[in-house]
Amino acid sequence: MAGGQGAQVLGPARTVTRAGWWIDQRSSEPEDLTELLRAATGADRPTENPFF
Repeated sequence: MAGGQGAQVLGPARTVTRAGWWIDQRSSEPEDLTELLRAATGADRPTENPFF
């Protein structure tokens, strides 16, 4: 993964905190991760987390 591409994935990946989302995506191809993270819903990204 190139340096710029890693930043594109890492930032959005940190916001997905629902473990079920990661489990649901376990059979996906690594190159699809950027698109999957863009498609993650608000339910996968909490808006109120005192530890975030």
